[in-house]
Amino acid sequence: MMNREGFVKWLENNTDISSYSIGSYAGAIDTLSSELENYGLNAIKNLYDVTDTAIIDNILSNPEFKLKNNKGNRMYSAALNYFKRNIEQNNDKEFQGDLLIEELEFEKYLTEKPADVSRGNIEEKPKEKSKHRTVNNQKVWSRNPRYASNAVANAGYLCEIDNQHYHFISKFNQKNYVEAHHLIPMQYQEQFDCSLDISANIVCLCMVCHKNCIMECLRIRKRY
Repeated sequence: MMNREGFVKWLENNTDISSYSIGSYAGAIDTLSSELENYGLNAIKNLYDVTDTAIIDNILSNPEFKLKNNKGNRMYSAALNYFKRNIEQNNDKEFQGDLLIEELEFEKYLTEKPADVSRGNIEEKPKEKSKHRTVNNQKVWSRNPRYASNAVANAGYLCEIDNQHYHFISKFNQKNYVEAHHLIPMQYQEQFDCSLDISANIVCLCMVCHKNCIMECLRIRKRY
C-alpha cells in the first residue's frame, strides 16, 4: 500500500520536478484526502488507499474539484496526475509479480507431473474461455496445466524451435528441461471467443527460446 513517504520518493526518482513542487504535490494529496466527501467518495478514508485509477479520474472530472483546481492554478490536477502515474506503476509491478509467481507454480507442475501421451490423445476442439481473476483491475486467466503438460510430452521434451537445444536435465522427470509457451499469449484471451488454453496453442521450448519469445512479446506489447 502506498503512503505519503512512498509518493514523495517516487516523485524524486521518477520526475525532474523541484523539491518545492514535490512538497506541494504531496501536500495537495493530503488536502484532497481530507475532502473526499466533497467529491462523493465517502467510503474512502485516504487517497493512499486507492489502487483503482478510475477513482482519480472521477475526482478530476468532479465539478467541485474543477473549481478548487482552477483557484489553485491547476496544482491539484497536476498532483493527481502524478499520483495516478504512481498508482499505475505500482499496479503493474504487483500484476507482473503475481504473474511470475503463477508462472513458476505452473512450470513446477509440468516438471513434477509429466504427462505420457500420444498425439491421438490430445483434444484440439474449441473450448469455452477459461475463468479469470482480477489483479489490480487486470484479468489473469486461469490455465489448465494438463494441456501444457500434454503438449510438452507430445513434443518429446524437445525444443520446437530447434530440437538440438539441450541445456540440462530436469531433476523431476529426468528428461530434457523444457517449458510450455502459449503461441497467442493468455493476456489476449478477452479478444477471442474460445479458450486460448488448449494444446494446439501451446509449444514446447527450451528455456532460452522461451525467454526470447517472452521478451519479444513484451517489446511488441510496448510498441502497440
